[in-house]
Amino acid sequence: MTHLHLRALAAFLVAIHIEFTWAGKRVAVKEVVFDSAVSDIRWLGQDQKTVLTMTSKGRLYRSTDGGQKWNDITDFFKVEAKPGTTEPFVARGLKTSSADPNTILVTGTKWVNYITSDRGASWKKIRHRSNIHTVIFHKTRPTWMLMSAWTSACSKNGASSNPAPPGDDDTGPCNHVLYISKDLGKTFQQVQNYVVQFNWGDVDSKQQDRIYFTHFNKKTGDQPKLYNWKQEVDFAYVDGSANRLRTVTSVKMGNKFLLSHGFMFVATVKDPAAQSVTLQISSNGGVTWNAAQLPTPLEEKSYTVLDTSEGAVILHVNHGAKELLVGNVYISDAEGYRFTLSLANNVRGNAGDCEFDKILSLEGVFMANYKELPQSDRGGTSTGTDGATTGDEFAKDDADALEDDVEGGTATDKRRGGGKKGKEEAVVRTVISFDKAGAWSYLKPPKVDSVGQKIDCEPDRCWLHLHGVTNFRNYAPFYSTENAVGIIMGTGNVGPHLRFEQDQTNTYLSRDGGLTWVESHKGAFIYEYGDHGGLVVMADDVRKTKQVVFSWNEGQNWYDFELASLPIDVDNVVTEPNATSTKFLLYGTRADTGVMYHLNFEALGQPLCKGVWAADSVSSDYETWTPSDGKSTDKCMMGKQFTYTRRKQTSECFNGEKFERPVTRKNCECTQENFECDVGFSRQVGSTECKYANDGTLEPSRRCKNVDHFFAPAYRKVVGDTCEGGWQPSAVSVPCPAKPLTKGAMSVLGSMGMLAVIMFAVTCLSQNERVRILFGNFGFRGFGDVKYSGIGFRAPESALESVGTRFDADFIEGDQDDYGDAPQLLRYTNGTDNEPRMVAGAIDLASAAVPKLAKPPGNAQRPSNDDDSVDLL
Repeated sequence: MTHLHLRALAAFLVAIHIEFTWAGKRVAVKEVVFDSAVSDIRWLGQDQKTVLTMTSKGRLYRSTDGGQKWNDITDFFKVEAKPGTTEPFVARGLKTSSADPNTILVTGTKWVNYITSDRGASWKKIRHRSNIHTVIFHKTRPTWMLMSAWTSACSKNGASSNPAPPGDDDTGPCNHVLYISKDLGKTFQQVQNYVVQFNWGDVDSKQQDRIYFTHFNKKTGDQPKLYNWKQEVDFAYVDGSANRLRTVTSVKMGNKFLLSHGFMFVATVKDPAAQSVTLQISSNGGVTWNAAQLPTPLEEKSYTVLDTSEGAVILHVNHGAKELLVGNVYISDAEGYRFTLSLANNVRGNAGDCEFDKILSLEGVFMANYKELPQSDRGGTSTGTDGATTGDEFAKDDADALEDDVEGGTATDKRRGGGKKGKEEAVVRTVISFDKAGAWSYLKPPKVDSVGQKIDCEPDRCWLHLHGVTNFRNYAPFYSTENAVGIIMGTGNVGPHLRFEQDQTNTYLSRDGGLTWVESHKGAFIYEYGDHGGLVVMADDVRKTKQVVFSWNEGQNWYDFELASLPIDVDNVVTEPNATSTKFLLYGTRADTGVMYHLNFEALGQPLCKGVWAADSVSSDYETWTPSDGKSTDKCMMGKQFTYTRRKQTSECFNGEKFERPVTRKNCECTQENFECDVGFSRQVGSTECKYANDGTLEPSRRCKNVDHFFAPAYRKVVGDTCEGGWQPSAVSVPCPAKPLTKGAMSVLGSMGMLAVIMFAVTCLSQNERVRILFGNFGFRGFGDVKYSGIGFRAPESALESVGTRFDADFIEGDQDDYGDAPQLLRYTNGTDNEPRMVAGAIDLASAAVPKLAKPPGNAQRPSNDDDSVDLL
């Protein structure tokens, strides 16, 4: 490095060494100041010791010791403006390879892009002068990649703020072109133009060399953005390994797609006018397709595939109520297309991100937030084409979201997405499922807070509620990692529902997979795990701070120390992706500069833990732990009893990066919790009983011609559950639908109706004076002037007086008085149902990366693009 480079580096980097002393032990802290805020961090290499950081101003920094020392490498990237002159390079994005941890691509402005295959020790320029829009590396072939770019004409017509490369032909139409390179960017071959979305095939389906994409089938004019579901967009593929790339249409009118764990999902246009779609699903690599069978008559506006990692599909469906920002969660059977309702009114964001997350360290455990809606808002159907689901206010957001996420992915694959700020006023509650979204229950609240004070709240309305991913810009969402077994953290509050005020939000931790919780700290913190979950580090997430808080015993005790004399706004705390290290990077901003701290907890001098194979013994630092849902006495989940080995909370030692956790498992007897509701049945939050839903999804039996009820299976075993014997569900009695009347019954009813009409007519006529004269039927009144004589008695004046009044009249009146306070027949209910129906059922699954199959916004105006490239959809 030249003297000039050293002076430039010194202008941007300032290193400060700090040490924290705790009981004679020290945490080593090193501070680095960057030119601006950190926007991206990537770990490279098998040992993940090389780190590449990009700042918001587009400068690149590289470290080869895990982030302790940094070098500014931006000036090594050359941008030729004119012959013999160069311009500063500005980085726009980083993309790492899943097939080779040493490979990363840096996209930049001015049509210059670089790639390295040796962790950044050397760089090569991509031989394609364009503003790269998206790059997707092959999943198993290190030198293969897909790249997309917009044509030069897009710059000419104002669709992009970047000018076209010098000498490029900008006379053609503006469209999005997809290329393939098999030599890390040395050469490119065009795959297709007018492309919307693309990705490599699924490894689980043995189609990793196939290239799937959606594209406009009419290749004329400028390519529009996908503001609406369009009939002109098809789902197709090419064989990437072939010399000649031939496009094969797989699903007509397939606008968006997702591939994950052997499942393929394609959103196809159902009604262009109503902007409704159907979801086509294939579990055999696209050989056959089945339409998703959902237990609701509501229109399907968009989809988010939440998870597909455990053999079933968990699907979030937006039924059109976008102004409510909710959707229903469904879970599938093993075939992936027959769905039942799992959770209603799941909270979603504008871009399709959902507050639904898998606990990565445990099988079958999920957490979610749902919104309690007023009765009039339930159902989620849109009232018109100018409603929130198609309005201009959402059009640009939705189309931009798809462009930015052209590769896509399931919600659980996108661990820490963003969200918009803003205070929520709706009633939101957090629920957890221990049987793969088959049944849901509320989180148990801690009894005391972090300072030992009793938490007061109404027993029947006292639960723990945590913020989800849609509110990430305000509070950290509930969070788990694969190597931190059983540990979950989140920010929220105890009470009847989720609160959004800062003074009501605290930080919570569970070390038993969400069964019980403790309050870790007052206030909202951002957090990260290290040492396989044995070390937790966090910092204040809403206020400027100078302190770091950490626990080496999974939250039993917390310690803090000061980073520096000047506070910073903390953006995040991170460690290498496996969460096995005891070294962390904390970064944020101070004024307009970026600040990063390297935290080394190895300096505490803790020894390595011993006795992993003698867990639970006095001499061992380890114990065994079996996850439980709190209901099964056998501590079984998903039909299995898992036993994990973890460090004792009282052991002052570290697991070490090479620690391998012993795990044992055995099958359990079946209980009702091992079953989810079958099609046509549903269950409420906190209940395992599946009741007939009467939603029209259960077809009546043929026997209903002769009987008034039939028997149907209400339960089905959760996909992936391995329980044996024990409780087995029996068929449930279901009422037959009302039978149509036979001809004989209709004849009898007709005769009875005619007779009733005749009797009514006779009654009315009998009250008419003219008619009564004709028949002369006046009773005793016709003999009013007839005189009677009696023997020995006074003669009555008339026949009417002879008859007299009823002899029991006084008795009758007394009877009525005695029963003046008799009970009256009143309505027991007011006919309204103001309580939310939380139904847990049997549809679950989600999967990986593809723009969420979210609805394109609506017939909106074309937005202006301020970014460096044209919007994809």
